[in-house]
Amino acid sequence: MSRHGVGSRGESVVVIPIRGLVGGKTRLAGAVSDEVRRTLTRQMLDRVLAAALAVREIDRVVVVSPDPATLARAATGGPRVVPLHQDPITPGHNPALAQAREWAADRGAAAMLVLSGDLPFLVADDVRAIAVGDAPVVLGTDHHGTGTNALRLDLTDARATRFPFRFGAGSRLAHEAAAAGLGLPLTTVTIPGIAFDLDTVADWRHFLSTGGDLPAADPILPSAEPVLATGADGLWGRS
Repeated sequence: MSRHGVGSRGESVVVIPIRGLVGGKTRLAGAVSDEVRRTLTRQMLDRVLAAALAVREIDRVVVVSPDPATLARAATGGPRVVPLHQDPITPGHNPALAQAREWAADRGAAAMLVLSGDLPFLVADDVRAIAVGDAPVVLGTDHHGTGTNALRLDLTDARATRFPFRFGAGSRLAHEAAAAGLGLPLTTVTIPGIAFDLDTVADWRHFLSTGGDLPAADPILPSAEPVLATGADGLWGRS
């Protein structure tokens, strides 16, 4: 791990794009209350932050968002966390990642790992498994095999700085095509903690059926709020 200042040369940087703590997870709206969705979004951000920060090979964790409350919460993670305010002129998930890559590349970072912010089962070993990959592009699929929940770019390869982010429906094929178009070798991996993203009602039901829980208070993020009870009749609502 580099011991120099923020964004020092040769660093490995994790990037977590978050639209905001309020108004997210709209596809769960028919199954759970707005309050539950807000809490779930906060807790999953805490989970992903904690997992990334627990990996020694990761030097910085950049949370990029247009939402000041999200950035303020991320800042509680400590000095390795960099809250990056998304440029309002270029809204959206993919422009946020392009902005974060520019931030990392300008500071000489060697690698950038994008992690989805809605991975409730993510642990440090999952992050480490993809962070130490040696291919120019490493793609972590979703549990359907069609999406992208993690994407590592070797920024020492100039082609990776031109790699077009294509997150959205069918992003796995889109990213594979983008890498091929640039002549960048790509490795695809399926890691359980990365593959499961909580996005739909079906995902929510699976999360509950497996006894899913989120950490009530992680020592890396001491300001994390307590997790709500997940009982079928509790605040989560019936699944």
